[in-house]
Amino acid sequence: ARRFYTSSSGQAKTAMHGFLSVSTALVLAGVWACSLLLTDENAFTTGLGHGPQVPPAHSAGAAAQVSAGLSQPLATAREALGMKGLVGFGMGFGVLLALTRGSQTRSQVSRKAEGSDIAVKEKADLSKIAYLENIPRAIIEKETLEKLLALTPREEWEDPEEDGYLWTIKQYAETYGPGKATKMQWWEYIRMRIDLVEPDDLPSPEMLAEYNRLESLAMDGKRAFAVPGPAGWWYTGAVVQWKGKEPFAGDQVLTLTENGGFSKQFLANLAFYREGLKPWQRGLEIGMAHGYFLIGPFVSLGPLRNTPEAATVGLLCGCAIVGLVSLGGLIFGSTIKPTRFDKEGDKPAAGFIEMINWHAIGGLGGAGFAHALITVFGSA
Repeated sequence: ARRFYTSSSGQAKTAMHGFLSVSTALVLAGVWACSLLLTDENAFTTGLGHGPQVPPAHSAGAAAQVSAGLSQPLATAREALGMKGLVGFGMGFGVLLALTRGSQTRSQVSRKAEGSDIAVKEKADLSKIAYLENIPRAIIEKETLEKLLALTPREEWEDPEEDGYLWTIKQYAETYGPGKATKMQWWEYIRMRIDLVEPDDLPSPEMLAEYNRLESLAMDGKRAFAVPGPAGWWYTGAVVQWKGKEPFAGDQVLTLTENGGFSKQFLANLAFYREGLKPWQRGLEIGMAHGYFLIGPFVSLGPLRNTPEAATVGLLCGCAIVGLVSLGGLIFGSTIKPTRFDKEGDKPAAGFIEMINWHAIGGLGGAGFAHALITVFGSA
């Protein structure tokens, strides 16, 4: 009853404050406007002096036109509504506005009361769980417990998941406390400190929701795509499907390098995979590219880089590497016998060996072309 009386008196004070401030100002403004339009004599003084207010000469014509156009309606309004009626109308409007503000205040108070009732209900629900009543601070602080309960579903409070933080608290709370064991050995206390969690170690609800989202994606064979940055990994918002149709098949793992659209196009345009080429064309193109780039490191970084013979030494080294690679390719074709480039009726690995032979020719040609460019256009 006392709380209700306090709320009612607060509402009355709020309504009176609204009536005396906003309502009065609006009423006075309405009285001034209506007095200016509906009466011959203004109830308000518009100037600072006490002398008569003489209208400017240039506005006489406009004022005459306005009074001529409004004379009939204004005369009727003057007869219907006098000064006392105007003031009464303003006071009634102010009372109506005050009642409106009072109803809004009551709705706000009811919402606050509803929020307090919800808090009391949650506290009552918490008191129904035996092990959550009177937990010693030596086991867990109140702040940590509240944060932990906020991260745990309400239906798991009474019977928490085994090996979780709340389950550990339940074991200690049911063992130690008022009316239970009050003495704990030092090794048990250390073990309890290791098992329990500090407030800073608990994730926020947002972090927990993000963790659950990533875990759900992982269960579906997806991963959030991230790129390395200065302070760790930057998540781009994209999701990568890395798991194939068979979850436990390692040969069906999908990667951006192997299964991405750009990677597939790039690899399909390489001479080794491009459709429509003969084996000698593949070998010639691959060899020319290798030979052209191989002599560069020897010319620029070799021990004879500052001598006139640097380009010649680079050419010899590039030709040697092309020869070694071609020899290794011939050995591979003779032993493994790949049939990727074989035609129908050919011997096993005939197409692959043809490609390796032309790779040697293309490699020597590419190295010789690069040597000629260095000799003609290179600085002495």
